[in-house]
Amino acid sequence: MFFLMESMNDNQYHLLGFIPATDGWEMQSALEAMAQRIVASGKLRINADHERNYVRAGSVATDRTFTTRELTDPALAATTERRLAAHVAPALGAEGIADLRAQLMRDLKKARGIDPAREMKVARVLVQSAHPAVIGLLLREGTEIFVSYSHNVADLVPVHEWENLGTASGLQSTEDTGTAVYVSAGGDPFFEGEHKTYVTDGFPALARMVVIAGQELGHFADLRRSPRGIIGRHSIDPNQSRFRADPAARSAWVADRARVESLRNRYHALGLARLVHAERRLAFYHARRRYSPPWLFWQAYRLMFGAIFRQRCRRASLLSTLSTYPAMRSGEAITTWLADMEYNLAPSAEAYRRADPLVEEAILVLEAVARV
Repeated sequence: MFFLMESMNDNQYHLLGFIPATDGWEMQSALEAMAQRIVASGKLRINADHERNYVRAGSVATDRTFTTRELTDPALAATTERRLAAHVAPALGAEGIADLRAQLMRDLKKARGIDPAREMKVARVLVQSAHPAVIGLLLREGTEIFVSYSHNVADLVPVHEWENLGTASGLQSTEDTGTAVYVSAGGDPFFEGEHKTYVTDGFPALARMVVIAGQELGHFADLRRSPRGIIGRHSIDPNQSRFRADPAARSAWVADRARVESLRNRYHALGLARLVHAERRLAFYHARRRYSPPWLFWQAYRLMFGAIFRQRCRRASLLSTLSTYPAMRSGEAITTWLADMEYNLAPSAEAYRRADPLVEEAILVLEAVARV
């Protein structure tokens, strides 16, 4: 008897279905232009372990950040001047603003800065993490974007928010001063070499950046906007006095969950579990007794049943092969794909638990809208 892999209890942050472009020549011209606009706006804040391109100003209750570009680019001078003035007592006037700017410039030297080429690489990855319309909205609203090489966003948020927000892998926040998106990569996404800082340096961190940025930009796009500012979320019913899912979003969520369940059952009927079992047995002997009789048997069995499975999938108009980076065997890839979709439609974590089942359902719908 064969069984499908159990549902995963977390996102597959290390897997992608494409390799993100990081150099200008790889980018579509429209996306490259958006990446350049993100960098030129001065809104991209990067913490790369021992290097940062921004510094903090203000008291505990009014913590604000300023990037190197905001403090040095003449095109951003007027806006930066107004923001600096908010942290200076009116009686100190222009001299107080100049003193604060000088202090921030000294802090920037300690932060060591981020190479402009690295800023562009981060911006290119971000614009590939969501639909161009969402990136356009991000630029129009002047949203601050925080990216960290750490495994959480603790080094991005103010000290007084560490306890509540520091352990999150990503955040989307709104304040009366604007919106912000926080993304952690869990390593250096552009690492090349042998001496890693994190085990996840390189492609795993690049994949994590794409996945988390996509989720948080999904939350950003879900915000319901009006001339008065942010007034809620599209995924939440504005006509209910209590926290409830929007009927249209809930219907789509229910339909998507049913479709994933249907796909799982159809693949199971076509023999997915048997193919996964063969792949696992082959992997076991491949790691321990390569070219042994059991290895040859499972290699032949996998090839034979793999061909049968692909033929069955074609007849059923189902995908039989998925491209993943890093590469996975076809049965394992399909099983992971189904489980990942299932999880993102109904993520399981204590943060989503509520005593009221309808409130918990609304939170799951809200998460699914952002993730899927």
